[in-house]
Amino acid sequence: YAHAEALQHFSRALELTQEEFAARYQIPLGTLRDWERGRTEPDQATRAYLRVIANDPEGTRRALEKRQI
Repeated sequence: YAHAEALQHFSRALELTQEEFAARYQIPLGTLRDWERGRTEPDQATRAYLRVIANDPEGTRRALEKRQI
């Protein structure tokens, strides 16, 4: 459940609600809630994406706003 605690800590550090974090980083809200509650864990690719967010939250936000893949 380390991922759950890290996600909760990180969203609080960014001063974002679950809804805001999910919307900003294009993560389904239900999925984010499941991770935070420890019901499921992010897969390897998602863990990498979460590390990108953790290392540069503003850069990630800007990149997501610029274009859709």
